[in-house]
Amino acid sequence: MKYNTGKKELIVKLLSDKAERSFSLVEICEMVAADGHGESTVYRIVSELVSEGSVRRISDGKTRHCTYQYVGGEECRTHLHLKCSKCGRLIHLEKSLSHELIDTLLDRKGFEVEDGSMIFGRCKACAGV
Repeated sequence: MKYNTGKKELIVKLLSDKAERSFSLVEICEMVAADGHGESTVYRIVSELVSEGSVRRISDGKTRHCTYQYVGGEECRTHLHLKCSKCGRLIHLEKSLSHELIDTLLDRKGFEVEDGSMIFGRCKACAGV
């Protein structure tokens, strides 16, 4: 039986308060270091949160480096996400627009998009638009 510990609640709060960005495990460890959390505890808790679906593991697709971002659970599996490769901001695409884009890709290109997929690019602020 799993239960929420104070350490887990702290990590969830830190990540959910900054849900628009993602963090490396090192950054998460630094955020909770003042509370005396060891790296192995942080790694274990983040792994649990990924398994539960409240935190997403994001790979850059080029290296083994990945970051972690609070997404809140199941609802994030039903739409696409836009991820700024410069500032790390995560934008949740509306469900209707996500489904329209997914259907178009399947119909025109025969390409099936995975649930909760991410599209990388630059947000309006970083693109200077």
